[in-house]
Amino acid sequence: MFKFVLIASLLATVALSAPIDQTEEDRLELERQQNESAQYSFNSNIDDQINDGSNSRTETRDGSTVQGSYSYTDGFVKRTVHYIADENGYRVLKDEMQDIGDGPRFNPDGQADVEGSLIGKYSIKLDKSDEEKHYKDIRA
Repeated sequence: MFKFVLIASLLATVALSAPIDQTEEDRLELERQQNESAQYSFNSNIDDQINDGSNSRTETRDGSTVQGSYSYTDGFVKRTVHYIADENGYRVLKDEMQDIGDGPRFNPDGQADVEGSLIGKYSIKLDKSDEEKHYKDIRA
C-alpha cells in the first residue's frame, strides 16, 4: 500500500509540474478577470464581558475594491478604523480613538459572546468548578 501511495504521489507531482500552455499574458488576463468579478462580505464580533474587551470587523469586496472597518476595546480605549484597498493601495479613511476607562476589569461571572457571518453565534462562560481558569462553550 505504501508503494502505491508513493508512486501515486510522484505521478501527481510530475503531472502538476508539467508546463501549461499558458503565456504570461494569458495568466495576467485571467487574474484581471477574476479580480473584476470577485465579491465577498463577512463580519465578526466578540463581546468579552469576562476580560472586559471586545473586537469587531466587517469587510466587503466588490471587484478590486475592498472596504471595511475594525474596532477593539481593551479597557483603556476604543479604537475604530475604516479603510479601503483598491488600485491606489490600502488607505485609512477614518481612525477614531476614544478613552473608555482605567484598564480592563476581570469579571469571573461574565460571558463572552462570539458571532460571525461564517461561524454563527455562541457564548463562553468561565468554568469555576476547577481551581484553574477554564472556559466552557455554551453554544445555544
